[in-house]
Amino acid sequence: MWIHVRPASANLLLELERPSENASDPAKRKEYISFHVLPTAEADHLDLDTGEIFQDYNYARIHNKNDKLIGARLIVEPALTDEDYKRNRMRYSDAVQGEFESVPATIFFGVYVEPATFRELVDNVKNGLLPETITIGFERDPLYWSVNPPKDERILEYGWEPDGSGVVWHNKERENRAIPIENVKFDYAVLKPRHDEATNRLLPRLPEIVPARMNEQIASIQNMLVEMSKHLRWAAVGIIVLAVIVALWMVKHT
Repeated sequence: MWIHVRPASANLLLELERPSENASDPAKRKEYISFHVLPTAEADHLDLDTGEIFQDYNYARIHNKNDKLIGARLIVEPALTDEDYKRNRMRYSDAVQGEFESVPATIFFGVYVEPATFRELVDNVKNGLLPETITIGFERDPLYWSVNPPKDERILEYGWEPDGSGVVWHNKERENRAIPIENVKFDYAVLKPRHDEATNRLLPRLPEIVPARMNEQIASIQNMLVEMSKHLRWAAVGIIVLAVIVALWMVKHT
């Protein structure tokens, strides 16, 4: 079972704690990526028993459920030990009403990945390359989903849709508000396809010029035009001089 999301934003966070009184203990460093994620722009949806729905806004609006939408965040951290992978969870957080600030109910996807993968994600985010879609997969445990488990044991299950686009999360009970995540997949659209608008057929990619190369070509063209203008200026002067000489010769011989 999978839930598909798309990032709307990405934040890199670095936390440093001062070293302890023991001089041999280094300062603690914590680094993670926070994605604000949205549902895919398709009919996929996650319905919660607490009343919220995680779905694309336009689809929710069509079904008059846009007032029930719930937000979600994906937190990615580097795994320092093998035990960290066991902490991958999808969690439901209740709304909090405070005196000065209110926080709505939110879905949190907490994922630990190997350090090398985390560094790659950090580099991509810094370079402005975000995944087009992120797919979160869940354990195939009969307590979490099954074709026909006992009614009272269902926590996460497919909805009535035959294409599997609907998922139901029975999250009213506290013990059902943290579901283990089995895997996560980051899909990058490095080169999107082009289509002919009339026939909807795929078109070949046009050669793309990187900005640095484009600037070099523009500068080269500008230099060429400057040189041409110089030659044209002298050519114009030569034409005028020649015209004056011809005019004087005609006057002298008339």
